[in-house]
Amino acid sequence: MAEPKRVVIDYGDFEIEIVVRPKKARAPPEEGREVGTRAEAEEAAPSKVAVVLDQMFRIGAILEPLVPEGVVIYEVVGRGLSEEVRISDKYVQVPARDDYDIYRLVERLSSEADKVLLISGDRKLAGAVRVQAARKGRRNVEVHYMPPSEFPGRTQMIEEILKRIEAAG
Repeated sequence: MAEPKRVVIDYGDFEIEIVVRPKKARAPPEEGREVGTRAEAEEAAPSKVAVVLDQMFRIGAILEPLVPEGVVIYEVVGRGLSEEVRISDKYVQVPARDDYDIYRLVERLSSEADKVLLISGDRKLAGAVRVQAARKGRRNVEVHYMPPSEFPGRTQMIEEILKRIEAAG
């Protein structure tokens, strides 16, 4: 089978990386077996690292093409959504009414992914998730308190988030 090809495009302050993979040969479906179930989709693209961005960061669409394979970004969008929406293999938007919804999301992801990164600009939320993860013995949860106001610009903030994601993978 052919290997994936990577194409890098220089776009000013950003670098766009495109991964082109060959199609997988599909076996004929067995009788009585559903094709295209959600479980099969999850098996096809296992998540090694789940990154949860709280509501202060509206950069999921920017980070999506920049993160390595195996990373899924879960962007908390607040009350604008009624249910979780998978935009692509690497980008999911999640509704949350309050901090408790984010606690539950991190807990769910910690049982599904090898590592979960919560990137938050809210000190209270970051501390509470850190305590909750330690109390429940979730050693695969990393909490990064990164208030956007501490960065001179959006580009520097994105670069720092990408460094932390790459270090986790």
